[in-house]
Amino acid sequence: MHPQYQDDNRMGAASLSAGVVLLLILAVLAVTLGFARLPDALLELGVVAIGLFLAVSARIYQAREQHLALCRALERLRSPPRSP
Repeated sequence: MHPQYQDDNRMGAASLSAGVVLLLILAVLAVTLGFARLPDALLELGVVAIGLFLAVSARIYQAREQHLALCRALERLRSPPRSP
């Protein structure tokens, strides 16, 4: 197997765990139900809260991508140089 494909298979294990996915799904349900039950006076606050929720979710995804990139870079440093 080509070394690049081995790296990709190994890095796939660093994806979001089932627990994180479950918590994100529960959070989406909580935000949806909470926003639906807001009175009109608090609607603007609800929009801000949803924006905050989306920002935190995006940061979780971004951290995963950065973690995978760091693992790839460290793996390249650890592996011996390939001769041509």
